[in-house]
Amino acid sequence: MRNRSNILILALVLLFSACINIDDSENLFMVRATVKWLPPPNGCDDYIIETENDNVLFPLSLDKVFLEDGLEVNIIYDLVDGVTHTCGRIGALPAIELLEIEKQ
Repeated sequence: MRNRSNILILALVLLFSACINIDDSENLFMVRATVKWLPPPNGCDDYIIETENDNVLFPLSLDKVFLEDGLEVNIIYDLVDGVTHTCGRIGALPAIELLEIEKQ
């Protein structure tokens, strides 16, 4: 019985640790997202990332492995304060630094 309690406590700690900011930064996020190509004239002729909660973000660097329209990924990112990217009719997108990215 004691062994099951320890396993349950460990599982809860791991579950809740996934929701904690990695470096205590207020701008650090972990989400599911989709890589999208936005061609001109309405787009920005570049890849953007759309999160599962419909935020549209501009990655400052995106490895070639992830340059695929419609690719679903898990990302951990940090907002880059004061930096935006003009993206056609969409307007200015917040810039992000990708800390981790993996295909879903």
